[in-house]
Amino acid sequence: MEARQKQRPKLREDLTLYPGPADKNGAPTWTLHDPARNQYFQIDWVAFEIISRLDLEDGEAICDLISQQTTLLVSLDDVEATLKFLSDNELVYQHSPQDASLLYRKNQSRNKNWFDSLLHGYLFFRVPILRPDRLLDKLMPKLGFLFSKRFFQLTLLIFVLGLWGVFRQWDAFSTTLVDTFSIEGILGYAGAIAVVKLLHEMGHAIVAKKCGCRVPTMGLAFLVMWPVAYTDVTESWKLDSHKKRLMIASAGIATELIIAAWSIFMWSVLPEGAFKSLFFFLGTTSIAGTLAINASPFMRFDGYFLLCDIVGMPNLHSRSSAYARWWTREQLFGLNDDSPEPLNETQRKFFLIFAYATWIYRLVVFFGIAVLVYHYFFKALGIAMFLVEIWFFITKPIYQELQYWRKRWKEIGPVVRHKPAYYITLVVCVILLIPFDLTVNTQGVLRPQKSLNVLATRAAQVTKLPPEIGSQVVEGEQLIGLSVPELEKKIRQLQTKVDVLNRQFGSSGFDLKTVNQQPIFKEQLISAKNELDGLLKEYEKLNRRAPFSGVIADIDPDLFLGEWVPKSFSLVTLITEKDWIVDCYVEEDDLRRLDTGNWGRFIPDAPGVRGVGLSIISIDKDATRVLAEGSLSSLAGGEILVRQQNNKLIPERAIYRVRLKVDGHPDKLSTGYIRGRVVILAWPKSILGDAIRNGLAVFIREAGF
Repeated sequence: MEARQKQRPKLREDLTLYPGPADKNGAPTWTLHDPARNQYFQIDWVAFEIISRLDLEDGEAICDLISQQTTLLVSLDDVEATLKFLSDNELVYQHSPQDASLLYRKNQSRNKNWFDSLLHGYLFFRVPILRPDRLLDKLMPKLGFLFSKRFFQLTLLIFVLGLWGVFRQWDAFSTTLVDTFSIEGILGYAGAIAVVKLLHEMGHAIVAKKCGCRVPTMGLAFLVMWPVAYTDVTESWKLDSHKKRLMIASAGIATELIIAAWSIFMWSVLPEGAFKSLFFFLGTTSIAGTLAINASPFMRFDGYFLLCDIVGMPNLHSRSSAYARWWTREQLFGLNDDSPEPLNETQRKFFLIFAYATWIYRLVVFFGIAVLVYHYFFKALGIAMFLVEIWFFITKPIYQELQYWRKRWKEIGPVVRHKPAYYITLVVCVILLIPFDLTVNTQGVLRPQKSLNVLATRAAQVTKLPPEIGSQVVEGEQLIGLSVPELEKKIRQLQTKVDVLNRQFGSSGFDLKTVNQQPIFKEQLISAKNELDGLLKEYEKLNRRAPFSGVIADIDPDLFLGEWVPKSFSLVTLITEKDWIVDCYVEEDDLRRLDTGNWGRFIPDAPGVRGVGLSIISIDKDATRVLAEGSLSSLAGGEILVRQQNNKLIPERAIYRVRLKVDGHPDKLSTGYIRGRVVILAWPKSILGDAIRNGLAVFIREAGF
């Protein structure tokens, strides 16, 4: 009781009190202006009545007098809450040593170190450029038509006509929109944005002046080094009309919609030319800026302040965020803390939905800004700014919340250990941290290590059939016989020519008449031999012999003696039965988990064929440029995404070939080429570890100068 009956603080004499608009319940409000900091505080009826009677030293006397003179019922807790509000915001005189110590601590907490000051200056700062108040005084008599009913009706009519014009010329409009995605289009939009935003801020200033407010400055505010025009209309807090405040807050959006309406109409009626393009940029920029930025309630733009005024809840961002944090803690830990403020059921739902939507929206927007900042500046500065953005806007709020949990862990710990969510979290952490993934799974092709597919190098006639499928063939044995009469005739002619040139060249040295022709005979002989060797090699390809011992795996069943086969016709396939391999392809993330000698297993896609054990014999260090195994491509139903270029299969992503040998002998297959799953025992990895490694890899790659 003694604490409550101590001498009451005295309100500072430099403060100004203005009547405010009625709240959503119809009760009166007031606005308290602190000129020293140019800050405004909205107070309700109860706080106003208490402040008006601060000259009374006894809190109970204040409560009794208010109850006698008004219909309010005020408690000592209301008095103490009001006094705490005044003290916390430094709105009363404070002379005691305790008050001085408190003010000193507050001042010390406000003094940022050089890094925090630099960070805050980088994230946001203002540059005043104009003092438009006098100019607006002169212009207001000439701008009265903007507030007339006829101008509004005319603009609405113009907007409808403009939309009708766009509908009739939709092909031209959409084509123009696509054509603006160029360097010239970007410059055009940049100029249009500058003009629209300037007029947007002028709209705020003109309406504020119309409502009787002073407009001290206009200038540029830099948000993450991005220039944004601003107008100082803080005096709108002095207005006691809710309607006037809404008019000032919505003036920018209304201005952009007016610009859009007239610009679209002008585009629809003007002939092709520079002015038509100008109005196209102005119209599309105004509509896009209004819908995407200004009307959004999730950032502190016009849409946010309009929403605050409409629902009658100032400082909606901070209040909803505080309530959502409190609600989340209560749901998780059941701390039984008092709610940041009393709310009814509808308000609670609105605060929660708005807070979570704002968090998600800002997460996406701030991450996008961080990426743009990284690409906008040179790499070293871009990386630094990217990290600052991620820390300040995304990581820091999460870190601060976790710090709060840590400070109250003595209360939180016993509670969460009895909640299912605690054990679910533990299970999730185990799944994320423990390296359960012990294998690399991919797709591969089983084939013999040595194989030969004999093709007809030109159209030829079969003179000898190949051995039957399954026949054993020794090295050097003829696999097939083909005859090309024209080729054989040319070979005989060249052999005769070589014999004649040999005799002429050998006898030319003994005859004085032909000795001078000896170099000519030699050159002709060499040319004829080279041509003959080429034809003989081609003849050998037509009558191919086995380069190794093996077994016939496949032949064309329709071959018969005397048949003519076309060029590139597949004739016979020879394979080895002893040594088999599997070729598969893995991505870079899995490549570092594999070593030579690792075990694996091949499971064929073909039904009835048993799987075989494998071991790695080679790992390519360079990415595969052309996919040799066509059956693994997406075009053939495989898993590797490829594109065709010059009849070659080019992988869309970096993949590396891994070759494994088969342990033992697989079942007898036709050609041995069969697709299947490959499972390789690899170094274990966890989900979290994999994510961290990928992030570090991206950082190291991007940080390379």
